[in-house]
Order: sequence, then structure tokens, then C-alpha cells
Amino acid sequence: MGTKSEAVELQKQIKQLISGLGWSQNRLAEYIYADENDSDNDADKRAFQERLKKELQRPTTKVEKLKKYLSIILKSREARQLDLRINSHVPIGCISKSMSAAMKEISKEVDEASKPPP
Repeated sequence: MGTKSEAVELQKQIKQLISGLGWSQNRLAEYIYADENDSDNDADKRAFQERLKKELQRPTTKVEKLKKYLSIILKSREARQLDLRINSHVPIGCISKSMSAAMKEISKEVDEASKPPP
């Protein structure tokens, strides 16, 4: 079970990822819905879109659910093409470019180290 601050951080990561992919929250909802459901019920899909929007706003959303969504996003073809990672440094302009590049390299090493052996 995660904390509210962890949920807020995961929500922020999800929003940054979908922004980097050029996806809207509705596009994200469609992708997750298709990944998790065999049916293509429009009413269910719209209900899930609304539920997802709320889950990305509320600090009480379960951390496990947000982690699952993050994992699903990273499985997408678009994310793989962009080589997106969960442990990626996202520059926000507060540190120098050289420090930002170093943080990105550290994130890449952490991601590689966390992969299971082949």
C-alpha cells in the first residue's frame, strides 16, 4: 500500500509520459481499456475514460493501480520507440544541462540494473 505522496508522484509521472507520447487522457484510457478488456463496449469505454481521469486527479488512488497503468503505458509501441523508462530523469530546468545529462545517464544505468537477467 502506497502513500498519498507516492500516488501524486505516480500521477505526475503518468501525465508526463502521456504528454511525451502526445497522448490525451482519453487516448490513454482507450489504450489501457483495450489492454485490459476483450470487449469493445463503447459505454464501458466511456465510463473507464471518466474513471481514469478522476484516478489521475485524486491523491487517494491506489498506488498499485497507478503502477499498473504506468507499466501498461511503457509496453506501448510508441513508448518503446521513444525508449521511455520508469527510472528516467525528466529535466525541469532547475539544474544545468551537464547535470541533467548526468542524471539521465544514472537513470539509464538504474533501469538496466533493474532488468531481470536474460
